[in-house]
Amino acid sequence: MTPFLALVRKHGRESRWLLGLTSLALFFLSWLTVVITVLTEAKLRRATSAGRGMRGLAFRAVEGQLSDLGSVAFEVAWWNHPFILINVLLWAISRGSAGVAAEIERGTLDLTLSRPISRSAYLTSQIVSAVFGLVVLSSSLIVGTVVSGYFNKVDTPPTLVMLARPALNLFGLGLAVYGFTLMCSAVDQVRWRPNLIGSVATLTSFVILVIANVPVLEDWKWIGNYSIFKAYDPVSAAVNGKDLGLHVLILGGIGVTGIVLALLGFARRDLPANS
Repeated sequence: MTPFLALVRKHGRESRWLLGLTSLALFFLSWLTVVITVLTEAKLRRATSAGRGMRGLAFRAVEGQLSDLGSVAFEVAWWNHPFILINVLLWAISRGSAGVAAEIERGTLDLTLSRPISRSAYLTSQIVSAVFGLVVLSSSLIVGTVVSGYFNKVDTPPTLVMLARPALNLFGLGLAVYGFTLMCSAVDQVRWRPNLIGSVATLTSFVILVIANVPVLEDWKWIGNYSIFKAYDPVSAAVNGKDLGLHVLILGGIGVTGIVLALLGFARRDLPANS
């Protein structure tokens, strides 16, 4: 096994419990969204003589494709819930801060770099581990929804393509937060600071979008354009994917820019003694 693959394996072992428990939580949360959709559709069918479930009442005011995919839209709308977002963003922030600052704080980075491996290869191994985790977490939502669908029948079951599109959007959101946090970690010496910066920046971005959508604050609507959550729209991605390409480009661009700056910053910085 090469030193690079050994590092990737090491990072995987260190984060396996966080990744395992988080992906399990997302699996059951997505299962729950399907159950909620089935119960809601049953209630709506009883409440309307049309008997068309989500298509008959919840989305009667919506024209076109969305009105025919009410179940899918309702299921994926829950992917905006903080319980789901927190699980993905927690992974992004924790792995970003662990990239450099945590190793310096533990005093293990010198030992790692004393092996035949460059700084860029070391940090790339961290990136590979973190990106793999984001893929696993996004896929957990797809798997949970599909598996739950076999036991809980909704009016308009989503296809794999419908679920893959919002999962890709969620992956992009996690990558953007990871890239920013990793950039902070690459030039710091203690882990708490990148954790704090990444958490505050992410929360601030979320609050900005909330403010922009408050009806009585219409004059502040423009501020929502400065939130990364503006580019996260799982319902639209699932139903038609209209703006998915642009959203993934924006979020992916932020993430890749942060990663590139982290690689450059880590390659040029001075490491403290006994790091």
